[in-house]
Amino acid sequence: MSMNKFMHPRNIYRQQPDFQAMVQQFPELKQVSYVDLNGRIKLDYKNKTALQLLTHCLLLRDFKLDVELPPDKLIPTLPLRLNYVHWLEDFETAFGWKVNKDAGVRGLDIGCGASCIYPLLCVVNSQRRWKMVGLEQAEDSVKIARTNVERNGLNDAIEIIHQDIAHSSILKAYFSSSVSDQFDFCMCNPPFYALDETESTNRTGRRKEPPNIRTGTRDELQVTGGEVAFITQMITESLELKDRVTIYSTMIGHKKSFVEILKVLDQHSITNTTTTKFCQGNTTRWGVAWSFSDTILLCHVPDSFEQDSNSRKLTGKPLEGKILELDSVTSQDEAKETLFSVLASLDIKIQQLEGSDNMWKLEALQNTWSHQRRKRRENQRKLSPDTKNNHNEQLEGYKHCKRVKLTESDVPVDFLVKAAFSLKKKPGDGYYLSLIFLGGSAGRDSLNQILQYVKNALNKSKN
Repeated sequence: MSMNKFMHPRNIYRQQPDFQAMVQQFPELKQVSYVDLNGRIKLDYKNKTALQLLTHCLLLRDFKLDVELPPDKLIPTLPLRLNYVHWLEDFETAFGWKVNKDAGVRGLDIGCGASCIYPLLCVVNSQRRWKMVGLEQAEDSVKIARTNVERNGLNDAIEIIHQDIAHSSILKAYFSSSVSDQFDFCMCNPPFYALDETESTNRTGRRKEPPNIRTGTRDELQVTGGEVAFITQMITESLELKDRVTIYSTMIGHKKSFVEILKVLDQHSITNTTTTKFCQGNTTRWGVAWSFSDTILLCHVPDSFEQDSNSRKLTGKPLEGKILELDSVTSQDEAKETLFSVLASLDIKIQQLEGSDNMWKLEALQNTWSHQRRKRRENQRKLSPDTKNNHNEQLEGYKHCKRVKLTESDVPVDFLVKAAFSLKKKPGDGYYLSLIFLGGSAGRDSLNQILQYVKNALNKSKN
């Protein structure tokens, strides 16, 4: 089933192009099109020439870009690329960006390829407000990318850098040779497959064949260790580079890789993150971004997928438990502050639900509330002088977390738990924490554990 309705709201390809009109405008498409039984003009997406011609014509029609797309190189899918670019535009809207106001918004594309598609779209779509640097290892792709930039008169906005393939770094080699360079964001569309992997495993045997023919060279499609190893190295290098890039981002091709990358970020204690989905046609990709900035909280960035999805109603009976007596706090705000102070000690993500001032969604990738893990965490806290500051920063982040729509769709089983929760005041009784299970491998019993942890922590603070 087509997922075009889940594309970014600003993506012009939410509506399929009118191929009949396109064939009239670009007669060369006739050689790769056919008429179906209903009299509609269709393109054969299994034909590499058809994909190449269609992408070239769409870039010319919709963006006034004349782009050379070599048949032996990766042919970019425009709806997917636009979803990524619009997501980056959402960051600019949220934060204003501009590391250097005189230079404008600066972006870095890791592996721009021969088409140079991301730098071209970023510059043209922003009406040249953005300046881009594209990194590329393949010499022939560098030459074609530079030709595409020059052909479209964008030499002043896009620079293509040839990365020496002898260097194993993804970002560090470039920054070591460009000491003063800083960027508002970097983007990456890494090879999805490992060297010994050619396609996604069809676990059920019922998955449809991909509608499009696969294009691209081996280096564009495969890398040692696959996308998880590549992005993990990117994350490791970002820990050294820190604010040389304000927001690091990447696309991820497989759902299992997406979950693994979230775990890697968690293992490195990188909590200033946000995620999204890129949906187009019959394909889903994932986006992950992270930052080390103290002023940019990525939880403020709206998730275009969640905003445009049909939210489901809450299901299941809530789990409730009293956590505070009425006389223990002076107001609802103080009760909320007290609850969030406890939750800030857990490695969980919290987002405020759209349309409610007193309901939030929590997501946890690991159990940080059981006894053994809590003891280890407390021991680590005693050894770390920055623990109190980190706790306060996390608590402050919860106070200003973004509003999102509640959805139960596509809860990865690798998430330990997802839940909605609220704080209720019952007159003459006390303040109750109410939790509703949304999904996760830990099951509904995890809510009992979280509730008990909150109770224990608050009782301990009274004594």
